[in-house]
Amino acid sequence: MNILKKIGIGVVLILTTITANAEFKSLTQSEIKCLTNLAYYEARGESTKGMIATIYVALNRVKDSRFPSTPCKVIAQKNQFSWYGKGYTVKEPELYERSKAVVRDVLNGKHVDYSRGATFFNSHHKTPVKGAVCTTRIGGHSFYKKDVK
Repeated sequence: MNILKKIGIGVVLILTTITANAEFKSLTQSEIKCLTNLAYYEARGESTKGMIATIYVALNRVKDSRFPSTPCKVIAQKNQFSWYGKGYTVKEPELYERSKAVVRDVLNGKHVDYSRGATFFNSHHKTPVKGAVCTTRIGGHSFYKKDVK
């Protein structure tokens, strides 16, 4: 890939991140806590990049009309996240604080969408819904999106 194409892709990613995160600046503390719980329970053992990608899956769903309109509603969808509603408690406070800091940084536009627009992820490396394509693999997770045609 030539250097101008790489620069162009980088600029698009940065502008997309700034635009995307502007709409999430007004999230309530409750919504931020939902994202923090998602990051902690789904990606606490992943790299920061993997945690960021996981957070972006929820944010990408919020922007997609096929999904609920808030992070908490996205996360509460039936059969989407195995930990949700099970009454789990935080057993690693330092990792929870890390999750909280990463969520804050994502919402403040400090990170690009490493998931590449994904609306699904899993650790099974199998397509979660018919027609979805893998956008990237980070750590133990594969990320997928299904475009509307």
